[in-house]
Amino acid sequence: MPTDEAAFVAKVREQIRILRDRDYAYDELRVYVSGIAEPWVFGRADEFDFDGERVLVVRIGPTADHGNHGVPEVAFPIRHVVATELAVSGG
Repeated sequence: MPTDEAAFVAKVREQIRILRDRDYAYDELRVYVSGIAEPWVFGRADEFDFDGERVLVVRIGPTADHGNHGVPEVAFPIRHVVATELAVSGG
C-alpha cells in the first residue's frame, strides 16, 4: 500500500499531465503551502520535478529560453504542501 506522500505525489503528477494536455482548458497549477495565504501559481511551460516523494521542484520555464536548465528555482517539501489545484487563469 502506498504511503500518503506517495499517493499525493501520484495525484500531483496526474495534475501536471492534465495541465500539459491541450485538450483541457487548465493552464495553471496552484500550489498551496502551509503558512502561506496565497498559492504559488505555475503554468504549462514551467518544469516540474520530484526528488523522490519528499520534494517538488519547479523551474520557471521554458528553462532553455532562460538559460536556467537544471537549476532548482522553487523547492517545496511535500510535507508542507497542503493542496494543489488545477485552474484556468483568471478564474
